Amino acid sequence: MPVHLRLHCVQRIPRDFFWPLSRHLELQQSLSRLIRDGYVGRNPLTPNYAFRARRDAYELIMQGSTNGYPVNTPTSAGFALVGISGIGKSSSLLRILQMYPQVILHRKYRGQDMPAPYQIVWLKMDCPHDGSIRGLCLNFLLAVDSLVGTKYYKKNVTKNPDELLPLMAQAAAVHCLGVLVIDEIQNLQEAKDDRAAQMLNFFVQLVNTIGLPVILVGTYKALPALNGEFRNARRNSGQGDATWHHFKKDDEWTWLLQGLWKYQWTDKKVELSDEFIDVMYDESQGISDIAIKLFMLTQWRALDKEIDSITPELIRSVARDRLTLIRPALEALRSGKKKQIQKFADIYDSVSIDDYLDRIEAEQRQAERLEVIRTELGYDVTEQTVTEVSAWLVDAGVDMATAIKAAEEVTQAHLHELDQVDLHKEALKVALAIQKKKAAPDKLSAKRQRQSPKAMPSEPTDLRVIVTQGKKKKMPAYESLKIAGYIKNPIEFLG
Repeated sequence: MPVHLRLHCVQRIPRDFFWPLSRHLELQQSLSRLIRDGYVGRNPLTPNYAFRARRDAYELIMQGSTNGYPVNTPTSAGFALVGISGIGKSSSLLRILQMYPQVILHRKYRGQDMPAPYQIVWLKMDCPHDGSIRGLCLNFLLAVDSLVGTKYYKKNVTKNPDELLPLMAQAAAVHCLGVLVIDEIQNLQEAKDDRAAQMLNFFVQLVNTIGLPVILVGTYKALPALNGEFRNARRNSGQGDATWHHFKKDDEWTWLLQGLWKYQWTDKKVELSDEFIDVMYDESQGISDIAIKLFMLTQWRALDKEIDSITPELIRSVARDRLTLIRPALEALRSGKKKQIQKFADIYDSVSIDDYLDRIEAEQRQAERLEVIRTELGYDVTEQTVTEVSAWLVDAGVDMATAIKAAEEVTQAHLHELDQVDLHKEALKVALAIQKKKAAPDKLSAKRQRQSPKAMPSEPTDLRVIVTQGKKKKMPAYESLKIAGYIKNPIEFLG
């Protein structure tokens, strides 16, 4: 194809590319169970559902009350799908929903006429940008009208939220709605007064009264709004909430790029290498939507500049020039620093990421401290390995002299593979061999074996080890601990 047509072909990627991952399979299974379980106890031919539900809904509508809804035994609940912006929550959920027919027309069932011939299997809609309950109800009624040809919206467009909520519940009950998906639920954060709490309480009542499963989808910004009653209701579902973080640089990330790499329209196709995997992750920070857009932009530039194929350098150049608006967020993720990530609510999960970042920061501090101890205090890996292994042997009942000898022998034999060998096991074998060669122990040595001395510290961050290493360099304990970072400089606390 000529270049001007291939430029359009690149645009196919966001529309055509979908690569199933483990998280998609888990979501599909949860949704399948949810829809089917939600229909248990909602047979439209039973008197309870066909008559009582409609009568109660009619009375509630006439009274304009929101204190109750058509009573039915709930058999299902719902769950929340929360994740970082751009990770594919909405698009993945929509693809899974499209596996099911959205509307089914029922004429008769076992010779009986169906009271409501149109069954709506699923309905997906966005939460209004201002968190308005009235806007949500009207959008729902309008969506139902477009699917089954009713006139709910036209007849009730002037009503207030207290009147619209029962109508919404009645429409869901009459048309046997299988699952209701509310996307962009983080918009509840923009709601005034207590609208967010009211809307979440309404979702809980839909779950508890007509057994309608409700799935809420949003970014991490929605977490504060979900900490109320809806969370308590979801706990009964058994489905568990789904939290989609950005990808780690593992096999699943490589698998995703392998699928994406098939969509190349440059003159020459390049194979996916470790360098490409690293560059794509570094520039997208494991966010699939950014990775896809970056791949597209890189190909457009290559075609426009008549470059034969994409290269890691070209990817970095495009990321630097074309991802300027999201660069601060990517830089925050790349830094791993909590204070920077907290500035971006859509990529920050205050519940789970806190622990992750704290662990990363602790590991970084530990690594820095170890490096200082090794360089400034002369931490000897061989010496400390001998100390640790001999202490373990002494605890196992081996006399001190034999333990030290066995530990030294094993450490020297495996000096270049200390992390790959079970030193304790090998040292025990050597110690037993040494003991066999010795003469029968006298009473004193036997007594010493029974009185195993205390194990010597061996961890490089152990205060006793730090002090001991400092003494070898004729340094006082205070100075050694200060160098290792355990004693802070008093000047830091002034002012």
